[in-house]
Amino acid sequence: MAAAATTQTVTQGRDSAICDATLELLVEVGYDRMSMDAIAARARASKATIYRRWPGKPELVLDAVRSRAPGLVVPADTGSLRGDLVATYGAAAHGAGAEEAELLAGVLRAMRSTPELGDCVRAQVFESKCDVSRTLVARAVARGELPAGTDPLLLHEVAGALWFHRVLVVGGPVDDEFIAHVVDDVLIPLLTSTRPADMSAASSADHMEKQ
Repeated sequence: MAAAATTQTVTQGRDSAICDATLELLVEVGYDRMSMDAIAARARASKATIYRRWPGKPELVLDAVRSRAPGLVVPADTGSLRGDLVATYGAAAHGAGAEEAELLAGVLRAMRSTPELGDCVRAQVFESKCDVSRTLVARAVARGELPAGTDPLLLHEVAGALWFHRVLVVGGPVDDEFIAHVVDDVLIPLLTSTRPADMSAASSADHMEKQ
């Protein structure tokens, strides 16, 4: 048992070093110029070791991004929409700053130049966070804080856009003050003032019929 645990620890440490090396090179030289040889040299690992774990560069980059992407995890029910939002984004904010901005910029460049990588990142990193938004909105609807039919994608899209703008454009920290501002001044007013998607669609249809 002890030997197995030691082997697992060594494997995890090696994989972590390879992912770190991949992200460092992604930022420094870009996806297209980054080679598996350079990753192996930076991580002090053999190419054979890397290829046993990852089929190719796109899969390795995706795994590396997953390991460092701000993770959204559904928090324990705090009893309020505000509490859930603050808990969700607060838990994901640790370490967000200049280093993350460089990483995000590198990933976005790689996504533009490599469509298949872009599809994987969107599907497995970004879109997976939609489930968190769905859960938070469903809780708020059940409490009576939001009307039935509130679109959780609105929360997902707006929160993500504000996060990216803060990190990539403004270059400011994603700290408690920023999260409170986003939750109190943007997300909650937006969600509580926006008509549910089905109501909006019905209203639009009625308007078209009257014309």
